[in-house]
Amino acid sequence: MADPRALIRRAGPWGWLARAMTTPSAPTADLYIANACADWLADGRLHRIGPTLFATADAQLVIRHDARAPLGFGRPRSLFLIDDAWWAAGQGLSAWYRLKTRLVEGGAARHWLSRAEAVVVSSGAIARGVRERCPAPVHVIDPYWSEPLADLAHFDAGPTRLAFLGAQLHGPDLDWIAPVLRHVLDDCPGVTLALSSGHALPPPLAGHPSVRRLAPLRWRDWRAALPGMRFHIALYPLQPTPFNAARSRNKVIEHAIVGAAPLVADIWPAGREAAAQGAAIALPHDRPAWEAALRALIADRDRQRRIAAAARDHARRINRPDAQRALWARLLRPGPVAQKGSTFAGQKR
Repeated sequence: MADPRALIRRAGPWGWLARAMTTPSAPTADLYIANACADWLADGRLHRIGPTLFATADAQLVIRHDARAPLGFGRPRSLFLIDDAWWAAGQGLSAWYRLKTRLVEGGAARHWLSRAEAVVVSSGAIARGVRERCPAPVHVIDPYWSEPLADLAHFDAGPTRLAFLGAQLHGPDLDWIAPVLRHVLDDCPGVTLALSSGHALPPPLAGHPSVRRLAPLRWRDWRAALPGMRFHIALYPLQPTPFNAARSRNKVIEHAIVGAAPLVADIWPAGREAAAQGAAIALPHDRPAWEAALRALIADRDRQRRIAAAARDHARRINRPDAQRALWARLLRPGPVAQKGSTFAGQKR
């Protein structure tokens, strides 16, 4: 049965606020279970009963929060997954994302960590933080994208296309790198920069003719569009904060889907790991260093291609569903294939 305190929590003021600050879009749910276990969802061994809630007969998995879960759900065993260091959400994030992380993800974490028999996280840094706050076993897994990784045909011709694929929460990172990008775009004819229309352009980039705004897309539409995009260089600057140091390998894979050679912040462990394999260039939080590296890479198409090829190979090694499936099989214990016409308590029909 559902915990009565959880029902009150979701139905009360906190629940309404959390619901208003979330959407039915759930990238984390797709990347950490739905993509890898799509066959279990299709044949009824696993059920998705909310954007961030999955269940088997005796277990429920809450991913980040339960703000849009049905009020009547409840299983004897609870698992919790989170992919952000919610306790470190502060400087370096937009005001909106700080608020959402503290109220929604932080509130859910405080509630579910005390009830979870196991916690799953997306990086070693988050695992260390959770272990300080929760006695339950903690497991680390990587995201899994089912989209294909890019070939390298776009390096054969055409001017260099830069991309900043960070979502709106990366607004402060874009603000920081904007002066560098303005200098480079001014001095390198033909080079373009693509970024989401959701970003408010910082003054150095506002109105620049070489900036290309990507259409604002919902998560499912972004996933569908991404394999058709091709870029030569992807930029992932990050403010040097504990929150950013706890980020997962997700962008490593996303950059390989668009075929880019990544320039990344060295505060990010996954970026340093990729750079050690020739699959990225990791840079300190220093604008002159970023500008020099970006100019040099724009001038060297062969090096762009080599890094992009290494990035694709690295992403192929880590972008595998096996580890996720093995962990979920052990923790969720998916049952037999559901019979046609069967029902599942808590699942909408």
